[in-house]
Amino acid sequence: MAFVQCDIFSYRLGMDTELAVLLPEKRQQRPYDRSNDRYKVLYLLHGHSDDHTAYIRKSLIELLVRDKDLIVVMPNCHRGMYTDGVYTHRYFSYVADELPVVVANLFHGSTRPEDMYIAGISMGGYGAAKIGMNRPGSYAGVGILSGGMDMEENLKEQAELPFTVPDMARNVFDVFGSRERFHGSDDDLFALLQKRDAEGGFAPKIYHACGTEDFLHGQNTRFRDAVAACTGKWDYTYEEGRGRHDWDFWNTYLPRMLRCFGLIDGSELGWMQPSGDR
Repeated sequence: MAFVQCDIFSYRLGMDTELAVLLPEKRQQRPYDRSNDRYKVLYLLHGHSDDHTAYIRKSLIELLVRDKDLIVVMPNCHRGMYTDGVYTHRYFSYVADELPVVVANLFHGSTRPEDMYIAGISMGGYGAAKIGMNRPGSYAGVGILSGGMDMEENLKEQAELPFTVPDMARNVFDVFGSRERFHGSDDDLFALLQKRDAEGGFAPKIYHACGTEDFLHGQNTRFRDAVAACTGKWDYTYEEGRGRHDWDFWNTYLPRMLRCFGLIDGSELGWMQPSGDR
């Protein structure tokens, strides 16, 4: 893969912002003209205390997709919850609506729904689920790894959140405003679930995983159970295993997500592939 770090101006954010991008590159091969090609795109969303460099620094993503005709886009969305916030920037609109146009213009990324995937860890898992379910005709797959699935649970003045500084807890209110404003809105994953189910289900494939020792395990299993209670048609895969809210778990389940989406075939897993899958 070719690795690009770039700064762009975002109209939706009203400021310059950063992207980390992996681009298809046939290493050790003579280059040939592919200027008319359009590539599948995976949007990978970072967690609450990370930035756009997190997957490059900490994950196996480049090794897993190194020979694929796939663009991987990793935006910097700070602590914005992938939300058009009450007192924060318009991160939902930026990722859901503006970024696909930018990626198509700059990197020959496809904007066809069958070619677009969105996934994330922790806050990014929440963002991927919310963007995917608010734009149900835009993506072929939605990936959630240890997602913050119940943001309403955090909208309590005395919520005990595992953050390092007090303003990180306050940030939840800056983004969502209040529990009353959040509940039942298009930021509420459980309300979105009911809305899509009332329409007959959700066509894109959803891959969802969480560690059994993760402090967010309860939120993730509640969402799993809510999907199981749906009456519409859902293409939903849930997996869990021993693990905490860390890159050890995410690097184990990231390749499983990519394989679920058909973006890798499993041969890339090497020593990571469980013996029962060989």
